[in-house]
Amino acid sequence: MSLGAVIEAVLATRDLGASVAFHTRAFGLEVLERDAAGALLGAPGGVTGLLRLTAVPDAPAAPEPRLWDIGPRLLGIYSRDLERTAAAIDAAGGRSRERVTYPYGSATLSEFVALGADGLWWTIPRAAAGHRPSPALEDDPGRLHGELHTAVIVPADHDAAVRFFTEAGGLEILFEGEMSGEPFDRMTGIPADASLRLTFLVSPGHAPARLEIMSFTGVDAADLSESRLGLRRLVFASDDPGATLADLVKAGGAPLGASTLRGPSGIEIELRAADL
Repeated sequence: MSLGAVIEAVLATRDLGASVAFHTRAFGLEVLERDAAGALLGAPGGVTGLLRLTAVPDAPAAPEPRLWDIGPRLLGIYSRDLERTAAAIDAAGGRSRERVTYPYGSATLSEFVALGADGLWWTIPRAAAGHRPSPALEDDPGRLHGELHTAVIVPADHDAAVRFFTEAGGLEILFEGEMSGEPFDRMTGIPADASLRLTFLVSPGHAPARLEIMSFTGVDAADLSESRLGLRRLVFASDDPGATLADLVKAGGAPLGASTLRGPSGIEIELRAADL
């Protein structure tokens, strides 16, 4: 019994039309479904890494979150051309930060972060040789962006969140590391003496998309885990939803329904039967 790929990331928005417009213009996502209650966006033919927008027009306006505030905080998407993507985000009403390049294993990685619609931050690495699986890019060499490749939560207790998703959820640690100083302070906006810690978690078989745990030291973080807007839920594939739900609840998750619970950082977790 384990979690699989992230099928959908669910984003709560006060203005459905504006959110659809931003995500289609900024990332070239297509509207796969839409009604008055919400919309499902994704890359053509995608079965994982989809973005579901849910309309919450009565939610109170929320303060603009900082990258390091506690809660479900970022989504990630690959780009073949960071400058084109940054220009598209800015033109759509977002705010991109500086593009940086840094050592990554035996190679280098170019990346930037941006604040998009609904208080959601985005991490955009350049798609290069050896990137994580992305059917959208692999199936269309001319496509600029992939599907969602990662969802990021910022918990109050990094180690406890990792244990929750690995020991109870069956995810595997792909990478762990700590980053500080140049150029990460320019990329994220953290103070020069602050640092960030990353743990990448993947499902057995490494199917897209993955989960990332991120935490910070040396910052003044607000707890925004109870916000009604922004990234609120992740829908995971599961080989046995009932058993996986029971394991996650036993590990401290708060049950919300027959197939949903609340986990670290206030993220809602929905389990869907699928072998992905």
